[in-house]
Amino acid sequence: MMIEKDVVNQMLEKHVETRSDDYWKKIIEDFQKIHENEERMERQLELEEIQRLKEETRKLQEANKQVEDVNRQIEQMNQVMKQGIKAMLSNGMSLELISKSLSKSEDEIMELLK
Repeated sequence: MMIEKDVVNQMLEKHVETRSDDYWKKIIEDFQKIHENEERMERQLELEEIQRLKEETRKLQEANKQVEDVNRQIEQMNQVMKQGIKAMLSNGMSLELISKSLSKSEDEIMELLK
């Protein structure tokens, strides 16, 4: 009977050790999964931030293009106005009359002609 108790005790000890190892293995695996999920979430947040920055950059580039287009149109309009002013001056119109006609000061007109 003593031998049987020893064998049973050994089996129980072995079972407890095995169970304990499995338990710790499970805890370690769970911890690793949690850590991996946290890393995935961080990468996902980083990717979302990159996408947001790309979208903002695209919008800024579009806005810059629109500003360039408007500046180009303004320059074209100034060229047309400059040609008109030169034509008026060459036809003998006074700077004062041109100034009143265009609602611009004489200084503005002279600056435009430069």
